Amino acid sequence: KTIAQALQEMGEVRGEARGEARGEARGEARGVVLGEARMLLRVVERRFGAVPEALRARVASADMETLERWIDRAISVERAEDVLDG
Repeated sequence: KTIAQALQEMGEVRGEARGEARGEARGEARGVVLGEARMLLRVVERRFGAVPEALRARVASADMETLERWIDRAISVERAEDVLDG
């Protein structure tokens, strides 16, 4: 094996490792977002009963910042429909 081949292989291995690390980070971040979504749905269900399907759909597509804002609202609003307003 030449030095050039060895260096190329090392670069490929490093590239794969970086790609794996990025994939793991994305997976972990997605897991955190899913956890927040589950928490929001749980709070809404405990406070108001059955969670409307429209609310579930919006929660499923929300980002972390939005979910955190909605969780804060879920503990203070009077109706489930009001959680996502604001």
